[in-house]
Amino acid sequence: MQPLLFTRENIHTLQFPSTDDGDYARRYLIPLMTENPQKYIRNVHNTQLMAVKVGETVIPITVSDFHPQNTYTVSPYSHYVSYGAFEEVKRLNNPLAEVAVKLIMTPVSWYFRHAELDKVVFVNNYLLSTNLYPAVKSEHLSVISEALIKWFPDRAIVFRSVDQKKNPHIYQTLEEFGYNLVLSRQVWYMDPVAALKTRQCKEDLRVLKKNGYEVVNGRDLSDDELRRAVKLYELLYLQKYSYYNPQFTFEFLKLARDENILHIYGLKQGEQLNAIMGFFVRNGVMTQPLFGYDTSLPLDEGLYRLLTLVTLQDGVKRGLLVHASGGVGKFKKVRGGESVTEYNAVYTQHLPKRRQMPWKLIRKVSDAAIPYFKKMDF
Repeated sequence: MQPLLFTRENIHTLQFPSTDDGDYARRYLIPLMTENPQKYIRNVHNTQLMAVKVGETVIPITVSDFHPQNTYTVSPYSHYVSYGAFEEVKRLNNPLAEVAVKLIMTPVSWYFRHAELDKVVFVNNYLLSTNLYPAVKSEHLSVISEALIKWFPDRAIVFRSVDQKKNPHIYQTLEEFGYNLVLSRQVWYMDPVAALKTRQCKEDLRVLKKNGYEVVNGRDLSDDELRRAVKLYELLYLQKYSYYNPQFTFEFLKLARDENILHIYGLKQGEQLNAIMGFFVRNGVMTQPLFGYDTSLPLDEGLYRLLTLVTLQDGVKRGLLVHASGGVGKFKKVRGGESVTEYNAVYTQHLPKRRQMPWKLIRKVSDAAIPYFKKMDF
């Protein structure tokens, strides 16, 4: 079984599989690969988006080099240092801890940059916070891995978004192949049927009716409303959380609407769009990379709660498990969420020792941090 590599120059020769996943890959990858990915996600720098086909499976890959403003979805440095260390510590509201982390991480960050941590190939990377896997076979993973090592002998190979809840065979296969499983984040899975029976979700439904919000289909949103949707996402994911999150553009949301890249829903009060959510589906799971609302409105509007409610309701209709991404763990836990450790599976055995060392350090910190992350319900 010979895997094939497709780049911007030959992507139009790829015969996409006649499956839901294959059709999704075609609609998503061709625009982003034939044009500059920055047209759709502003903070994707020094990155080539490619695709690997093996059998009837198409897997996107990104080939990146360091850029200080890269989104964490293409940059281990942004993930573990810029976002994961320097920004996340501020949320602890502990000045002493912040000073300590800066003292430790400043020399570490210099070392990571000079040790070329970001010289990496990310596998199964749609440039989104969560990358759901298709129904990929274990033998396909081995074939893809062997090919990537030959194609990119000077780069670490990293499979994103690996966990033992939905992808246990992927975790096991990569571990057996010699990959190190290092902490990415804690994520939450939610059974929407069970979640909607919780007291909290029943209260959320009451808030939806009380506040008079209309749930609207994203296909009916105008271009001006899509521009408003971009701002709503930015208010939450960029301004409140981090500018290292993917910075979606109007062109991305237009592609999502017109090509059904995301199933989009909005919450409108009268003619005003105040919240937006967009999800995609793969292999029995749905996840929402697009999520935002007007953070200037009073908390009792309950917009985050209402977007989550809409997500769960659609999950029930479609018979899907909800991958609720990371963050706000206590909120998700009381609605029946299950916390799961998500990993980056990293292969560096083909690299010189000096290039392996940063990942070995990350692995040691990861092993120590995982019990704490689980305990704290991040």
